Amino acid sequence: MTGVRQTFAGIAVASVVSAVVPGVAVAAPATVAPACVRIEQWETQDIKNKEWNSWAKMTNTCDDTYTVRMIWSWARDGDCRILDPGRSWTEGRFGPHPSVTELRLC
Repeated sequence: MTGVRQTFAGIAVASVVSAVVPGVAVAAPATVAPACVRIEQWETQDIKNKEWNSWAKMTNTCDDTYTVRMIWSWARDGDCRILDPGRSWTEGRFGPHPSVTELRLC
């Protein structure tokens, strides 16, 4: 029963927020990038400064252009990037824990 109450409470809150704040809508589900947009991940370590960095590179192997962003765990998500066919984008985050969990269409 607790789960049902939480679900109804969530719906009620969403309705109230939409009614109180003009222009606020319930978010549409995120769309995952197609499988032909590939992800490669690795970590580097600066021995001198004892710093780790986590890196991710997304590559568009599709026939079409897509606008994609990297969704990171343990870090800020990436910005939307336009990837033409055959193009790549690399970005990094500080620390050994961040990793990209999803490539999402913008």
